[in-house]
Amino acid sequence: MKAPGVEPKPGTPASHLVCRQESLGVGMNRDATRKLQAFYEKPVTTARPPLVDLEELSALKGELLVPAINRVSLALALSSYSFSWRDSLALHSKDASAGTVALCEFNQAKSFKVQNPVELAVVLLRNEALEQVREENRRDLGAELEAHPAIDDLTLRHLTEVLLREKRDGFTNGLFFLDGIATAVASHLVRRYSIAPLVEKTYKGGMAPSALRRCIEYIEARLDGDLRLDELAQVVGLSASHFVRSFRRSTGKTPYHFLLHRRVARAQMAMRDRSISLAEVALACGFADQHHLARVFRRITGVTPSIYRRSL
Repeated sequence: MKAPGVEPKPGTPASHLVCRQESLGVGMNRDATRKLQAFYEKPVTTARPPLVDLEELSALKGELLVPAINRVSLALALSSYSFSWRDSLALHSKDASAGTVALCEFNQAKSFKVQNPVELAVVLLRNEALEQVREENRRDLGAELEAHPAIDDLTLRHLTEVLLREKRDGFTNGLFFLDGIATAVASHLVRRYSIAPLVEKTYKGGMAPSALRRCIEYIEARLDGDLRLDELAQVVGLSASHFVRSFRRSTGKTPYHFLLHRRVARAQMAMRDRSISLAEVALACGFADQHHLARVFRRITGVTPSIYRRSL
């Protein structure tokens, strides 16, 4: 699916690919290509960056270059569009409806001809998330995923839409939530789109009582901070995806929803002290701000924090 006459080598910098495309007269979607390139090359600013990131993109009619990157990337179509691409065998074309997902090839640049304007949500998944799932399922850590230009996959669509809402809300649910979504995406990709056969381990029952107790104690001690999923899984010596399944079997909740319920319970206790404002309660209990507290509190208890405090 390379543009005619362009044979990029794996690992070629995206900026060099853009220049080569433009020299061939491929530049009708320069803004979209450059925005995508900037997203792919966004520098890491923290020691432990999020396992997943997302960017919205508008592409016009014309050529669109998807730069090479050594990470798994997905694209959710937010509007219907038609596109074509050429590979070593033939010219291909496809109509994609809103909600379809593209799974891009690993470390391979692509050039597509977009037939009409389209809105996309592009997802980048860090390799650490995939490695955890592959190791758990006794897979070669270098095993590839099968690329697809457009697939109807309700699970990937749902997970990407959750990420899109989270981005638009300013990522208020924190890194623990993002880690959970990244783990779910990685698990689904490895199980459904791995090129080699999957040898999956089977797990019975939930977490051992002593392990569950250590895990809950760890959560309680860090309710006011931004936990990471792999950090919590390491407490009990499990991979992130295995931890999520075992924890849910033991408690009936995902780790993230359990964390939210415990934060709300702590907020209910803190609200008994009327000298503490709701904004202070929110920060002390691990919420991003008072609005975040109000939204989660109402979803779990059925009432707003203000009404709950007045009822005490």
